[in-house]
Amino acid sequence: MQIGVFTAGDLPPSEMVALAVAADEAGLDVFAVGEHHNPPYTSSSPTVLLAHIAAKTSLRLSTATTLITTNDPAKLAVEYATLALLAPDRTDLVLGRGNTAKVFGWFGKEIEYGLPLTIEHYAAFKALWRGTYVWHACTRSPEIADLAAEHDDGLFVFAGQTEHVGRYRDQAAHPRIGVLAGDLEEGLSYEPDRLLVEVSSPSQVEKLGSAVCSALPHRRSSRGSATPAPS
Repeated sequence: MQIGVFTAGDLPPSEMVALAVAADEAGLDVFAVGEHHNPPYTSSSPTVLLAHIAAKTSLRLSTATTLITTNDPAKLAVEYATLALLAPDRTDLVLGRGNTAKVFGWFGKEIEYGLPLTIEHYAAFKALWRGTYVWHACTRSPEIADLAAEHDDGLFVFAGQTEHVGRYRDQAAHPRIGVLAGDLEEGLSYEPDRLLVEVSSPSQVEKLGSAVCSALPHRRSSRGSATPAPS
């Protein structure tokens, strides 16, 4: 199990970098940041932020999530392929459709078409993608669980919103579950392949690192190893 931290992106970029550095020092595995374009969020360019963090830590780097609907899929493939070259075997991404109508409008899209846009843009992205492992964020649509299973990608869910996990496991050849949680104990109860706990300060990261050592004293860190792609 990989254990790390995530932020929705509602902190200044320098503070998000401090979270990642603290996670590295605490012996955690992963840092992830969400993509948002509306206040109070400042994480509108995750690839830039993660590239900076890559130079400062040895963590795995991911998103939570990357907006597959409002981004151009070819541009996504280019940006994350570049990030993967800068931090080889340390990067992946979680694709999600977003849930803010105003943001969809800013990019010339309509939120009502979020699901078909997700499927259409994923197909275009996948045709170009030769990079690292891909996850899908699934909060409400069983079609996203089906999409992840069809392509043998991972599925990321919020703790407490896991109703489509069984559906995904039944279909995927190599199911891989990620969980976003508010605290370690809650997240561990789902026995995920990757657990990300939300934090907002380096002191919270330090406490999480201590809690991980107490809860899983024999855990072997997976930092620096690639997320195994299905064979």
